[in-house]
Amino acid sequence: MPRRRDPRYDIAPEMYQAGMSVEDCADYFGITRQAMHKILVRRGTEMRPQKKEGEENHFFRGGGDSIDVKRKAQHAAHKAIQKGILIPEPCEVCGAEGTMEDGRNRVHAHHDDYRKPLSVRWLCQPCHHEWHKHNTAKGGNPVSNADRPDVICGGYP
Repeated sequence: MPRRRDPRYDIAPEMYQAGMSVEDCADYFGITRQAMHKILVRRGTEMRPQKKEGEENHFFRGGGDSIDVKRKAQHAAHKAIQKGILIPEPCEVCGAEGTMEDGRNRVHAHHDDYRKPLSVRWLCQPCHHEWHKHNTAKGGNPVSNADRPDVICGGYP
C-alpha cells in the first residue's frame, strides 16, 4: 500500500501559486528544492516557465536565440574557475592581484581566442579594457545571416 500523503504540505501548491518560488517553499518547510518540486508536481501544481531573459534573470549575459562563441567561452572559464580548474593569477601587465572592496576579483580571465575557452590570460580590469581598446579577440563574432547559404535556393543567387 502506498504511503499516505503528508497533510503538512497541502498548503505548498497555494504558496507556489501565490508567487513563492520552489526554493522559498522548500525553505519554509525545511526540505530540499528537489523534494518540494516533487511534492508540488504530485499535487498537480502547474509549474511556471523557467526561461527568463534580461533583467529578470541575473545569470543572463545577453545573446539572442543562441549563446554565441564568446558567451560560451566566458561561461566555460567561469565554471572552470569555480571548480578550481583555472586558478586566478596576478595581472600579466601590472601585477595587480586580490579582490576589490566590493568582493569582486581584481583580475579577470581574458580570452585571446574565444574558440579556446580554457586558454586565458590574467588581466586586471584597467589592463583588460586597455587591451580591448587596441585589439579584438579571435572567434568572438558569430556567423551572420549574410554568410549563411539561402536554404530555399541552395545558396545560389
